[in-house]
Amino acid sequence: MVLVPAGKFEMGGDHDNWSAPDEHGNRVVDIRAFSASQSEITSRQYDACVRAGVCRAPLFKAQGDDYPVTGVSWRDAQSYTAWLSAQTGDRYRLMSEAEWELIARAGTQSRFWWGDDADPAFGNFGDESCCRPAVGGADTFESAAPVSRFKPTPEGFYDLYGNVWEWVQDCYGAYDRAPRDGSAQDPADCRVRVVRGGSYLLPSGFARASARYKLTPGARRPDVGFRVALDPDTP
Repeated sequence: MVLVPAGKFEMGGDHDNWSAPDEHGNRVVDIRAFSASQSEITSRQYDACVRAGVCRAPLFKAQGDDYPVTGVSWRDAQSYTAWLSAQTGDRYRLMSEAEWELIARAGTQSRFWWGDDADPAFGNFGDESCCRPAVGGADTFESAAPVSRFKPTPEGFYDLYGNVWEWVQDCYGAYDRAPRDGSAQDPADCRVRVVRGGSYLLPSGFARASARYKLTPGARRPDVGFRVALDPDTP
């Protein structure tokens, strides 16, 4: 886990001419400190919950223990964080959409934290013509890559751009209804959840820091996983 200090940042895609309408409406978000996992949760980590009889087995089998778990729904991710919390005594959860964008931006307003142009040294992106895997440069993977194989952000986070989409806690909705404190937009009647970060199947434009996508909470796709967060002041 990597500690992220409290701070403010500008969230949204108003500065990016590639942005979609659902990214518009930039706002300053004031986030309290939290910790997040360096990488996506791996097959090995998730399998411990499956073997404990708590988590449902993923729909797709990973190529190895150090690959991100995929084929898990938003609800499966909730089961995992609840199990991990019970095992450790800490309160793990999914990241909020604002927290995800904060660590992905790494203090920048560019499309990616390293600049506006995609670079395979930093992420596992799909073919730019959509929608199939691609290889080139440091990206030698035709599907998901093992975690932490590409260059991290300055704060030490891996695989925020590409590889597999990541479930976040938020319900999909307009930014004008989202909290300004960085917590998740999470109404009880939510029918569609947010994923962030793009994947190995999609062009780099889907992996931009402000890019959003929506899925039903029961969706289980071969290019969707998750990472976890932890509030440092919780027992």
